[in-house]
Amino acid sequence: MLAKKPRHLAEEVLYYPGFEIDTFDELYAQKIAQETIYEEHRAAFYHIFRFKGKGNYHYIRNKKVTLENDSLLIINRDILQRYSHHRCTGDVILFSYDFLGYDQEKNEFLNTCTLFQADYALIPLHSENFIASMDLYFSSLKSMVPFNKNETPEIRITILRNHLHNMLITIEREYRLRKKNVFGTFWVEESHIQQFKDLLNTHYQTQKRVAFYAKQINITEKKLSQIIYNTHGFSAKEYINEKILMEAIRLLENTTLNQEEIANELGFDFTYFIKFFRKYKGMPPAQYRREKNKVK
Repeated sequence: MLAKKPRHLAEEVLYYPGFEIDTFDELYAQKIAQETIYEEHRAAFYHIFRFKGKGNYHYIRNKKVTLENDSLLIINRDILQRYSHHRCTGDVILFSYDFLGYDQEKNEFLNTCTLFQADYALIPLHSENFIASMDLYFSSLKSMVPFNKNETPEIRITILRNHLHNMLITIEREYRLRKKNVFGTFWVEESHIQQFKDLLNTHYQTQKRVAFYAKQINITEKKLSQIIYNTHGFSAKEYINEKILMEAIRLLENTTLNQEEIANELGFDFTYFIKFFRKYKGMPPAQYRREKNKVK
């Protein structure tokens, strides 16, 4: 189920240049974090959590994710989440798409990285070599920030981006290795998920039924929904609806199109669009836009 009124953190809350690394204690001390993290919210940036100690957990789409002692939790952008009231220990890395996806190579990496094909990836740190690698990456990244907003330290930013990129490659390699060892069908399902997402990005305006996407991928509707549920925690139909909802929000917040024009853009009958939007946001599109404009 989609939450009706999740808060949304824009990329602008990140420090220049779209990257931030903190301990949990430093994060808890930030005013914007205090106002937001314990409520359901979406963030327009990626998260890399390193949880240390026992009793840690996090909520993703209202699902409680329990963390082992010393674990990595990578959360995709625009995913509904909230922090536990248990005060965790460890480190948090936040970065925007534009920060890492600044050139074609990094852009392609973000779009194809296994860590970001689902809502989140969970990797317990069992291997001593992997733990040592993570210690080194976190230490190196911390040494390069904070930035002075009045400066443009291009060389340092480039090094920071490369370190982050290499860190994600290392994490993805470990994640793929563990998935391959645990799930014999991992690679097939990974391909189906990517096909579904690519097709949805192309056809969401005209095709809103699971049957269309299942037929294109050459699997049953039930199988497609099962794969999406296993990786995202909700059905393929709910995934399609969320994609459309996020596009509606984007058009309401970033364009001057009226409600009827947005409905047409999304391939909806106007009346049904109003009903659809109200169902998931708890208000009609016009009211949502007015409230957003007040905040601006």
